[in-house]
Amino acid sequence: MFSSLPFRLWLTYLLVVGVVILIIGGALLGYLVRNPAEERQELQRLRLIASLVYFRSDIFNDSQGTVPPLRLQNVAEKMDKALRARVVLYDEDGNLQADSRRGLVSVLPDWSFFAAQKEDQASDYRDEKGMRWLFFIKKLDNGKTLVISAPRQRVPVWNILRQEFVGPFIRAGALALFLALLLAVGIARWVAGPLQQIAEAARTISLDGDATSYQPVTPKGPGEVQLLTKAFNEMADRVKKSQVSQRDFVANVSHELKTPLTSIQGFAQAILDGTASTPQALEQAAGVIFAEAGRMHRLVLDLLDLTRMDTGLVNFDFQPLDMQALLELLVSKFSPQAKAVEVDLQQDLPALPVVSGDADRLTQVFTNLVDNALKFTPPGGKILVEARSIGEWVIVSVADTGPGIPDEEMSRIFERFYQTDKSRRGGSRRGVGLGLAIAREIVQAHDGVISFQNDPVQGAVFVVKMPVARHSGPASLRRRDNRGNSSSD
Repeated sequence: MFSSLPFRLWLTYLLVVGVVILIIGGALLGYLVRNPAEERQELQRLRLIASLVYFRSDIFNDSQGTVPPLRLQNVAEKMDKALRARVVLYDEDGNLQADSRRGLVSVLPDWSFFAAQKEDQASDYRDEKGMRWLFFIKKLDNGKTLVISAPRQRVPVWNILRQEFVGPFIRAGALALFLALLLAVGIARWVAGPLQQIAEAARTISLDGDATSYQPVTPKGPGEVQLLTKAFNEMADRVKKSQVSQRDFVANVSHELKTPLTSIQGFAQAILDGTASTPQALEQAAGVIFAEAGRMHRLVLDLLDLTRMDTGLVNFDFQPLDMQALLELLVSKFSPQAKAVEVDLQQDLPALPVVSGDADRLTQVFTNLVDNALKFTPPGGKILVEARSIGEWVIVSVADTGPGIPDEEMSRIFERFYQTDKSRRGGSRRGVGLGLAIAREIVQAHDGVISFQNDPVQGAVFVVKMPVARHSGPASLRRRDNRGNSSSD
């Protein structure tokens, strides 16, 4: 619990609020200790007394200067007794004319001190005994200066705390801490909730070892947490696809190996138990065993090819290639086979720019495309191998007049082991669904693109786009693995 993110967020907010409250409380306490309510009230009383004297005392406001000093002193003492404040009067030259507590308490500061103070300004001073006096200065109409003062009362700090600080501070602090706790809980849920969902999903995948049933976590919370959630969902989706692909791979390999092994086992058993006793039966059994063994051999070679490409162990020998010559040689190689199945194999191959590539691997790609076209083109049909140069690309297409590929299967034709409708033509020459997957890997290793479309009239069209070579000479010695890393021989 103490190491969890929600608890740490709660604790952080509480500590922050607590520190802020202590700082503000300390500042308020210092202010109250220096300027408690009693002092503020006393200053206000002195202000009122000065105003009262200003408006009601004609003796102090005498502009003729005929009032004797003794009379001024007596009036000041009477005011002191009635108002409980020290009444001091200075003439316009700063001479002391009256002091209601003369001889009873400490002497006043020099006139220069009061002269430096602002009019109608409350302040304080400390006498020679260390006592602080609060005072208020009022200028009279006759140019004299009236000073009303009173000793500052000492108020114990605990009284200040008890009367002005403790109650409001406790109430405000409790409210602030309560609101901080609510805010911390909300922030913790906002931030930690999605993280806990991600952690739970990761734990489930780790314990079960199966991501196929994973449901994406809905992105929530701050932007960074949402980015983390999206990245985790993408990672889990890749893991899910990888596991599904692995399961499909194992199932497909098992299925593809099961059929030839069953045939081999059956015909071998027929030979062993004497069922195939005639020369014709023996020849048929041997032919089937040979054909199925060849099929298994091709499957193993294709699987090895794909595995080496996936792990980056295949080196591509990139050299400047004449695509026109490569394709013409390919067409001439398949021409006898096309005649045997009564298919018209044509070519439209003008002069093409040089392409940098591995001749053997590219031949493997186009061999697969033409071979597939021959498998699914009916007698009397046509296959066209065509090439064009457009901008920085050499585009090669292989089009046939076969039945094409159903729309619902078009998105899956480059998947491993995927085969279109089993009822389509192909017979014993049908592959295992790895040829197009290998072709795509090879083309992508050449920085090219392979795509498929159904012809608007009839048949299928495979298109391979290869980039035109940008270098010559030394480039013929460059090699690249299927991950795109280059090296020199």
